[in-house]
Amino acid sequence: MTADLPNFRFNPRAYELGYFVNESGKCDACGRERELKYRGSFYCVDEVDYLCPWCVADGTAARTFGGEFNDWIGIEGVPSSPDEPITIDVDESREVSERTPSYPTWQQEQWKSHCGRPCAFVGDVCADDLQNYLHEHDFAADVNGGTGYDTTVVRSFLEREGDLAGYLFRCLSCGAHRLHVDAS
Repeated sequence: MTADLPNFRFNPRAYELGYFVNESGKCDACGRERELKYRGSFYCVDEVDYLCPWCVADGTAARTFGGEFNDWIGIEGVPSSPDEPITIDVDESREVSERTPSYPTWQQEQWKSHCGRPCAFVGDVCADDLQNYLHEHDFAADVNGGTGYDTTVVRSFLEREGDLAGYLFRCLSCGAHRLHVDAS
């Protein structure tokens, strides 16, 4: 990868995790011939086939197609009702929604937050990984019922990319970890 690739503050491992693949093509947003294609979720009305990392990172794709990479109300702290207050940094939440590669889930991604801001996505976790983070209060609260799944089920059957999948997040302010769980 070249040094001029854009970085994603809220998904810093996007290239390593394979959310962009080496594939030549013309970006639907900027019209340039590129070598890296985004292969994650992008919610919009239009049929979009090819997005380059630069158009993801600078918001060109979201503006051009009126789309989102991560559902706005799927970001923890953004209420589903416009009458309720947003309890998370709005600009950073927009960055997650409109300029951050999504991660693959069974249903739809949910973006965890902490310290009043969105967390960074770290990667997939399994039941064996939980012990590394259970000493952290908020992570333990997620495991112990905060995910909507029974604690015993999460602690026993959580798999990387499995039928019960775990997704690890890290707070960019204090380093705390959070967990999202999704099932097939």
